[in-house]
Parts: sequence; structure tokens; C-alpha cells
Amino acid sequence: MRAALALVGEGAPELEIDGEMRADAALLAAVREAAVDNSSLQGAANVLIMPNLDAANIAMHLLTVLGEGVTVGPILTGLNYPAHILPTTSSVRRIVNMSALAVVGAQAR
Repeated sequence: MRAALALVGEGAPELEIDGEMRADAALLAAVREAAVDNSSLQGAANVLIMPNLDAANIAMHLLTVLGEGVTVGPILTGLNYPAHILPTTSSVRRIVNMSALAVVGAQAR
């Protein structure tokens, strides 16, 4: 994780990124200020990177149920091409958002 953080920091220094932390610290500034030293994040994180597929699935479903916004994902990366995955329970808004991400990704290639 530290090596990945360093690579992103070098390649895109304008991004507001931070390393490993608990989900509550990433999403709640008050928790992060109390628990994480020298964090560069302001406000709540808008991207969470999970250690494995099981953790990502659990977090995705929790955020979908508990969150007030619309979740986008999951997106499987690390292959030659990303895979944009839509569950059968996806709302129209979620389908449109995921489609937009896929189009932008395709245009960038």
C-alpha cells in the first residue's frame, strides 16, 4: 500500500490521497483527525480501495443500503480492460452512472 501511495503521489500530485486507514476514519473527518496522524484528506473520502473482493462486496452493499448517495461500482481493474459490474438490483441512475464511467474510460484509451 505504501508503494502504491508513493506511485500515485508521484504520478498525480494534485490528487488528495492518503494511505491505509479504517473505513470510519476515511468517511468521517472527526474520527480521522483523532485517529490518523498527518492525514492530507479534507472531508469524507469519495473512493475506497479494498484489500480483497470479499471486503469490497461487503462494503459496497453496506454503503448502498446505508448511504444517502448513489453508489457506483464495483469496477474490477488490474486486467487489460476494466470490468464494470452491475447487480440485477441496480437502479436506472446507477446504470447511467456506470455507463458514463465506461464511456469515459473507453474514450481515454
